[in-house]
Amino acid sequence: MKPVKTWIAGLDEFLLGGLPPKIILLSGTPGSGNEVFARQVLFNLVKQTGASATYFTVNATPESVREEMAAYGWDTTSYENAGTWKFKNLLTSDATELPSVVIEEMKQQRIVAIDSISELLLSHKINEIVQLLAGMAHQNRKSQEFHFLLLTDGMQDNQAETTMNHFAEGSISFSIVWTADATVRQLIIKKLSGTIVPTRKLTYTMGRKGVIIETATRIT
Repeated sequence: MKPVKTWIAGLDEFLLGGLPPKIILLSGTPGSGNEVFARQVLFNLVKQTGASATYFTVNATPESVREEMAAYGWDTTSYENAGTWKFKNLLTSDATELPSVVIEEMKQQRIVAIDSISELLLSHKINEIVQLLAGMAHQNRKSQEFHFLLLTDGMQDNQAETTMNHFAEGSISFSIVWTADATVRQLIIKKLSGTIVPTRKLTYTMGRKGVIIETATRIT
């Protein structure tokens, strides 16, 4: 199982090469940057390796996501024109077609991100989302890429959050704490199936280029 580089300095070193090709849940409180992380890594892969990505939205529009990404210097326009970046909306997908819509993109050797599972849980039952995760994991045994599921802490009950963390093959949690004179952001890798990763919090900042691991020396 070959790891896939995130192209985030410090993180790839900590992960001994990158993320494993698994279905990975990125959970975080609003403002913690989990969605920025997903967009940054996917854009890096498309730009650096020529990979293809499909970014699924639920309530957000492609225009709003495109604008937010451009603010970090991640202009998807040329990649959309070339077909290596694609936006698709899941808002109108019912329970029966939801897995097939996502898995069809995976069958085309595209990396997918779903933004967000929390929004899907507002209109779908937990077991329907579990079936989606199971279908994605089954398909990914063939395609061997990592895919991102975004989840906003507090938007669903504890049972739903625990269930999503259980059925995802990997889980990375993002947090943010405000103090009187500083903002502290930390991520912790809770699990990555098939990989042994030290349980350690990594401090990161949010800059003009997205997520930046504070220092490589702190995580060695």
